Amino acid sequence: MNRMKLLRRWAACMGLAALTVSLNASAIEVQGLQGFDQLFGRYAPAGDCRRQPQIVIDVVGMTFEVAGKEEVITNPEYAAAYGPHDYQGISQWFFPFRSNDDFPILMTFNHGEEEGVLVIEGHGEGYPGGPPLSPSNAALVNGSPYARCDP
Repeated sequence: MNRMKLLRRWAACMGLAALTVSLNASAIEVQGLQGFDQLFGRYAPAGDCRRQPQIVIDVVGMTFEVAGKEEVITNPEYAAAYGPHDYQGISQWFFPFRSNDDFPILMTFNHGEEEGVLVIEGHGEGYPGGPPLSPSNAALVNGSPYARCDP
């Protein structure tokens, strides 16, 4: 019986490892965000543009405004196949920053199938046993969830 439990655990771990590899392998670097017009806009915590941090999504890419500093990312990784293999919803996933081939944060646009909602989570960094998030990434995660500000 113990041998069977170990075999099941091993199989589950191998399946999870294969899924993780396939998810990362399906992320592709994009230059700018042309074609992602439905995501364009300014996002702030709870949609309140008086609060920080803020993220601007436009044809150029992603502009992160954190603690009075701006960082523009023009080549994020789009996780085209991050959801289930038969996913047909409106959520879209991006890894904006790469560090030593790791993806420190994950951005989920239209999170929970709600248009205009953005959730930012730690991915790799910030997980138990992993390195801590950088201060700017921690601020982005702590500001989540975001929503588009009114124009």
